Amino acid sequence: MNDNKFEVLLQNESKKLYNYLLRILRNKEDAEDILQETFIAFHKKMNSIKESSYTSYLFRTAYHKALSHIKKRDKKNKLVTNYNEMEHFEDTSTKNNEQQNKLVKEAISQLKPKEALLIDLQYYQKMSYKQIAEVLETTQSAVDSKLVRAKKKLIIIINEKKKMQENKPNIV
Repeated sequence: MNDNKFEVLLQNESKKLYNYLLRILRNKEDAEDILQETFIAFHKKMNSIKESSYTSYLFRTAYHKALSHIKKRDKKNKLVTNYNEMEHFEDTSTKNNEQQNKLVKEAISQLKPKEALLIDLQYYQKMSYKQIAEVLETTQSAVDSKLVRAKKKLIIIINEKKKMQENKPNIV
């Protein structure tokens, strides 16, 4: 791979990877740092990676670097849970969609990072079970069972939040 191809890949994948990392790390600066580390690691090995594997290599590298960073950060008890900085949730024209997006963001922020990651890979990154399994270095059946559990938790959290909103008195 030449440097021109690397630049194109960097431009095409950096926003997706950044949002992916932001959902895992839940901190803007950490996501930026790990994104940079991921591309540096990729650049060092790019000539030994098949072109068809570029995306899965990037996501797998980002995943491992992010988890390593979380472990270090958890030791210091400084886990940041600000999920509202995500760029992929764009404002929509209707108030209802805005409220739904906010509700989903809040619910995802209450999931464990690995659960939020699975939801992200399937719904926002549009990856298949096979691709997710490659990124996480696991089996498709493991991805399936973990996604089922994560979705169940997400639904419970969303339903609880909806009940709380319904019981809240409207103050004008």
